[in-house]
Amino acid sequence: MSYVIPGRWAALARSTDAVDPRALLDKIGGEAGLLSAGGAELVAAGFRPKLVERMLSARDEVSPDPFYTLGSPSYPEALLGLAQPPALICVRGAKVGDRAGLAVVGARACTPYGRLVARRLGAQAANLGGALVSGAARGIDESAHRGALEAGGVTIAILGQGLCSRASGPEARRLHEDILNGGGSLVSELPPRDPPTKYTFPRRNRLIAALARATVVVEASLQSGAMHTAKAARDLSREVWAVPGRIDAPASAGCLLLIAEGCLCVRELVEVTAGWRRVGNDPASRLLMALDAPRGLGEIAARLEAPLREVLGLLTKLELTGAVVRLPDQRYALS
Repeated sequence: MSYVIPGRWAALARSTDAVDPRALLDKIGGEAGLLSAGGAELVAAGFRPKLVERMLSARDEVSPDPFYTLGSPSYPEALLGLAQPPALICVRGAKVGDRAGLAVVGARACTPYGRLVARRLGAQAANLGGALVSGAARGIDESAHRGALEAGGVTIAILGQGLCSRASGPEARRLHEDILNGGGSLVSELPPRDPPTKYTFPRRNRLIAALARATVVVEASLQSGAMHTAKAARDLSREVWAVPGRIDAPASAGCLLLIAEGCLCVRELVEVTAGWRRVGNDPASRLLMALDAPRGLGEIAARLEAPLREVLGLLTKLELTGAVVRLPDQRYALS
């Protein structure tokens, strides 16, 4: 089966403009307006002239994998918390849902110790029944994915290239195949055949943070993609953990800085997943996980498969503690 990505959506997906695509879509009238508006209308709605030129000349693209556009019912709600959510995402394998995830990220040029820690974290995440989220790069990412797979877990890889790009080497392709065979997913915000660039890898890091309930940085230099992921997680008010390392090791400089800035220090591996277990299993925390977007009482109860009265009681307690707020439209959201 194949899917056709409209050229204008593909052009918008490639845009690196620092603009929230939701605002542009709202002004142009959603998908219908995006696909039918003329150049002057697009510019008037806030689309930059160069982007409009690319949109008007773009051709439709065929994808072997399903894709979900911003605003569609199947678009992952976890991504909507981003300041700039992707215009579309392509998914190969299992659909990306609301399953609680742990992100494990770090350096490509990592130490044997870093690989061991990442592998064990991946396995512990799998043993808790959640998804391991990472970027499928060599080093820490690969080790975390492998640890989850070896433990029989599901893992999600966020790629910095299109899902049909041939830029990956044989080792990366084997990892991708193993992830899919294990019931996991490959995800990209790029059209299927787009190659990786120096911009696409840093941009994809925000998706890793958004799809995880907590992020662990195992090893990272000060200027690294893992630090971008940590920043994105902090911007989303997600938990960030860092593994301490030697003070004279460049690969630990980023982790030590994160700890100094107030991120959680991994003193024992069990700390990370023990805390995550509490987030994932008690009723109040399951409710908080269900609030990855503002929701009404009925929708929350349906997600939790719990009686309305029980959910309302939990919501009241969480309101009193300041963890949850009730919006003017009577929906509930994280504070």
